[in-house]
Amino acid sequence: MPKIAISYRRADSEAMTGRIFDRLIAHYGKEAIFRDIDDIPPGIDFRVHINQTLLKTHILLAIVGPQWLGMSSDGSADRIQEETDPVRVEVETALRRRVPLIPVLIGATKMPGSDQLPPGLKDFAFRNAVKVDTGQDFDYHMDRLIRSMDAILEQEPKSPPSRETKPPAAPKSSTPGRQPEPATEAPRKKDTGGRSSAPAPATSAKAAVAAMPAAFMSAMPAAADWRGALWPASQQGRMLRLAIAGAVAVLAVVAVVVGLPGGSASFGQRLQTLVGHSGAVNAVAFSPDSQMLVSGSTDKSVKVWDASGGQLLRTLGGESGVVTSVAFTPNGKRIVSGTFDRSVNVWDSNSGQLLLSARTDTGGSWNKVPSVSSIAISPDGARVVVGSGDWSVLLLSLVTGEQLAPFKTHNLEHDDVVTSVAFFPNGKVIVSASRDGTVKIWDADTGRILRTLTDHAGPVLSVAVSPDGKRFAASGFGSTIVIWSATGQLVRKITAETDRVESVVFSADSKQIIAAGANSIIAVFDADSGQLLHSLIGHGGGVKTLAFSPDNHRFASGGEDKTISVWSAN
Repeated sequence: MPKIAISYRRADSEAMTGRIFDRLIAHYGKEAIFRDIDDIPPGIDFRVHINQTLLKTHILLAIVGPQWLGMSSDGSADRIQEETDPVRVEVETALRRRVPLIPVLIGATKMPGSDQLPPGLKDFAFRNAVKVDTGQDFDYHMDRLIRSMDAILEQEPKSPPSRETKPPAAPKSSTPGRQPEPATEAPRKKDTGGRSSAPAPATSAKAAVAAMPAAFMSAMPAAADWRGALWPASQQGRMLRLAIAGAVAVLAVVAVVVGLPGGSASFGQRLQTLVGHSGAVNAVAFSPDSQMLVSGSTDKSVKVWDASGGQLLRTLGGESGVVTSVAFTPNGKRIVSGTFDRSVNVWDSNSGQLLLSARTDTGGSWNKVPSVSSIAISPDGARVVVGSGDWSVLLLSLVTGEQLAPFKTHNLEHDDVVTSVAFFPNGKVIVSASRDGTVKIWDADTGRILRTLTDHAGPVLSVAVSPDGKRFAASGFGSTIVIWSATGQLVRKITAETDRVESVVFSADSKQIIAAGANSIIAVFDADSGQLLHSLIGHGGGVKTLAFSPDNHRFASGGEDKTISVWSAN
């Protein structure tokens, strides 16, 4: 379902916005439209609320009437110049997030000039606007606006065509009322080794019987006794019975092997579907022994699951914000979570007791939301690196919760939200990714940036380091997954089946890369060649997060449909 947000100033265009709102509901449905982005619950940072809304928005309509710039209470500068003006924050955040933005001009209103707008809004003046008349042309203009919106929404990835093939229809009789002649078996074509020429294996004894040669079926006496049917007197009949019995036995063995855990054909089999969250699942992680799975959600909860049986073991309480990231410490004794309200919490993984809660320092400007977007634990379990919504990379002690030098001051080396962070296995190098389209390699001890990589053409949402430490990969907006060597040399680019790859991970043996995103498809690639190995339908909505078990037997995915899927990786 599309998500469309409407930004407007009540004193400027509330009545007209109501008409537009009703018209959009008639076309898209009520659940698709957010009208009051700035309808903020009491005590909530309105920047955080607006960010959360725009994160799930496909299009923002900015309703611009004659008083859109707003008049301040003292009659001085326009409200749009104030840092705390919600309309300014809405539009400025959408521009920074690259949310598709359509200005809608009411009646004879003109677009504001860039000289009338604060620096962060100047690009808004150059957006192509759509006019909506307040009179008799309202419906005509709204139809044109909806067509423009539909064109944008059609760019969202669609479900892939089914790979199923329909069975051929039975031949119709050419003579009315006449029953068709029994079909004779066509000569078998030579097997060329292609996939389509391989016969489908029988899945039951009934199917095996149906596949028996016509000669054998006709050899069955119509009224013979059962002994003759099971073991014919002729040598040829006996040999044919033995051949058929052997074929059925082979098929049975194959079916058993495929069905067993660890069977070579079970990759991608969905083992568990974990249900319990009431919001989208933003993060999942396996314990070091692969026996537990932890998940974090927009419902502000952290849940711990039995990775084998799928049972919910416990829900960790006390989170005050949307959970953006989760991880186990290397010894498996602690669970660390990061939240949108800039908290890093440490829990006892067995008892669920909260051991430590740290708040990331906020030294950024008003338009930089101080949220924890991503976390990663150092291999020694002593530190956690934090990717922040205020564009910084921070390093915290998991013992005291204090920020550590040299990351103690805000390293504003990124120009937008730091969406993903990861440690290299040696613990000496950190890699970070940002919506500014860059990936940076840091020295974990000195805080010095070693390299800045710009090979990904668009905002980067996820970065992952291979367990062997030989390469790392990044993904985000656009269908490209970029792979670099450990030193930052470009290795290759892989094309995924979606235009927004939300998460990318390596398998535990570093031989495969798994990626997933907006279109719910989970794609598995060979890490060396980039070849697509498997394509799985993941969830009822977009896939937000992926994790691979350390024992290399399973991987997990979390999605917008509020569920977690556990898949076989054997």
